[in-house]
Amino acid sequence: MCVQTVSFLYMLLPKSARHASLHRARYSELSREPLYMLVFLLPLIFFYEIALYSSTSHIQIKAHDHLVRFFELFDMPLTQGLWLGGIAIITTLFIWHISTGNKWGIKWKVIGGMTLETIGFTLPLVFFGAVLGGYAAASSSPIGSLSVFDKIAVSFGAGLYEEFLFRMILIAAIHTLVCNVFKQSDAMGLGVGVLVSAILFALYHDLPNAGSLSPIVLLFFFGAGVYLGFLYVVRGFGIAAATHAAYDVVATILFVSSTQ
Repeated sequence: MCVQTVSFLYMLLPKSARHASLHRARYSELSREPLYMLVFLLPLIFFYEIALYSSTSHIQIKAHDHLVRFFELFDMPLTQGLWLGGIAIITTLFIWHISTGNKWGIKWKVIGGMTLETIGFTLPLVFFGAVLGGYAAASSSPIGSLSVFDKIAVSFGAGLYEEFLFRMILIAAIHTLVCNVFKQSDAMGLGVGVLVSAILFALYHDLPNAGSLSPIVLLFFFGAGVYLGFLYVVRGFGIAAATHAAYDVVATILFVSSTQ
């Protein structure tokens, strides 16, 4: 049976990272630590949040919009809500770090390694997208009319906030439900979480006009969701979010620009 969840926030961290000892920490452990993920993702967060204010185009992605609408339930002004999307990720990772009691120091070679890993994990997704038509979904979207700056911003936003919602929050919630309510194993909880989040991830991309995407494109989004979910469980939120963002940059800039 899985270990009982101490708190929902604590369960957001992959199990192997939760039990890692930084006294003998290896790269694979450090790269899954909250502080390293925060430092690694900060440039993406700042780029996207600043672009929301400086861009003349509407570049807010649906996942980020949902976070904004959530904050508006507490009567927060829209401009503050936009910033609170980034603050939500920063605060979550910051609280993780505080709760683990780990050191504040950063080994910058780990950040460099995470960058190289992101590039490596992006390549299979690019190939998968080319085979199953993921690029077709990108080329047929309004993103094709945006500037390069806005395309990069949208790509960063999608990687950050879609992974935050569909992997970090959703997998953790499903894992907690399967393990603590239905008393199933840790592996079962993670497996169900990855599959369910991948299904919802695919359906999310077919909204608000349900049925607008072809079955092959939906299959791509489902496969990408499984891949990113597995990556989240094995390598952590930082690399999963950056891989998602890097793929979107390739799909929206290299491919979309070449088809115009």
